[in-house]
Amino acid sequence: MHKIIIFSDSNKHFEIPILEYKKRLWKNIEIIKIKPQKNWTDLQIIEKETNELIKKLEKISEFKIILNPTWKSLNTKNFFQLIEEKKQNNWNIIFIIGGAFGLDYQKLQNYIDFSLNLWEMTMPHSLALLVLLEQIYRIEMIKKGTSYNK
Repeated sequence: MHKIIIFSDSNKHFEIPILEYKKRLWKNIEIIKIKPQKNWTDLQIIEKETNELIKKLEKISEFKIILNPTWKSLNTKNFFQLIEEKKQNNWNIIFIIGGAFGLDYQKLQNYIDFSLNLWEMTMPHSLALLVLLEQIYRIEMIKKGTSYNK
């Protein structure tokens, strides 16, 4: 089971393809939305959302992967290998997508097991969710040996 925590009000621009991947992954995916902070300065929002995330992460025992725009990226093969290695060691995986202003990655360091950059370019968080869902689906198809990845 993969879980994704995302700071998001809605995914309206990407809702149809997101729903399609959720349907394809059905019992293998859970998306947990956290309402983003508003009416604060950018730095206050980062602090509040980081603190809210830490409260959740303190209760979670899964292998935690945060999407971090300043970290390294993996190709699909290496992403597959990382996920499979963790699953073989009986880890469930939880992915974290921060809010519009990002998170305090330094403060989260002790609560995260791995940082991942999906892409060097900036994208909306809903699109990051869609890309992540597609990659999770792709690695599931690789595991099953289907032709989806070819």
